Amino acid sequence: MKTAILGIGLIGGSLGLGLRQASWPVQGWSPSPDTRALALRRGAIERAFETPEDAVEDAELIVVASPIRAIPEIFQAIAGAARDGAVVTDVASVKAQVLRWAAELLPPRLRFVGGHPMAGKEVQGVAAADPATLHGCTYCLAPPDAEALPVVREMVEAIHARPLILNAEEHDRAVAAASHLPFVAATALVQAAAPELGGLAGEVAASGFRDTTRVAMASPPMHADICNFNAEAVRDMIDRMQRELDALKASLTDPAIEASFVQAAEARRQWAISRGGL
Repeated sequence: MKTAILGIGLIGGSLGLGLRQASWPVQGWSPSPDTRALALRRGAIERAFETPEDAVEDAELIVVASPIRAIPEIFQAIAGAARDGAVVTDVASVKAQVLRWAAELLPPRLRFVGGHPMAGKEVQGVAAADPATLHGCTYCLAPPDAEALPVVREMVEAIHARPLILNAEEHDRAVAAASHLPFVAATALVQAAAPELGGLAGEVAASGFRDTTRVAMASPPMHADICNFNAEAVRDMIDRMQRELDALKASLTDPAIEASFVQAAEARRQWAISRGGL
């Protein structure tokens, strides 16, 4: 079906490339002329438009792939421009707030399904877009409009991702634990170690430091939005982690601290087994 992608960065571009591989007609918009031109050259879209209104005028499916803070403005732009019955979805990392915006700003003649592909890279922009980024990923769908769900599911399956249906609150708590907390924790780890990294600690740092801090290089603006708009769930996860750190700190000179390490290693092993050996 004719699809318009609004925001052609890493995820929007990867989605466009994947849909083009599946022979879907894809057009798009970005506020940046350079991004539009690069998206065309890379084949992420077939047509580029200078306004979101023009991009969605004849689209059956509209994917909002912009930064979270830009979503209300884009919803307002497409509210009067999209065709009757068009399905709208998004790729934002937070769902409850986006669904509230959709209910407030999109007219009843448009049907909305919240979406979030669990995929990404430390690098951003359409230059880094790759359909393999989304291939096989879990693609969360939070559907207030059950009739529109098959349309978005069809898109997800076209890019060879795995749809997971859940409500917005379940989504936001789950990603706070599995995605947002790791970024915050990696940030805190880098900040704590930073005063030592210019000296001997930087010389001896190896795979352990590299692997546990990798996500700290992900997009700062995106994660600022994530924390701002999923603050309650992220705060709960930080509190839980703080309790675990306090318990470990209190046990540093106690041989029994090994039990915590054994428990964590086993929990990580069981999760990996359940996910096919990650």
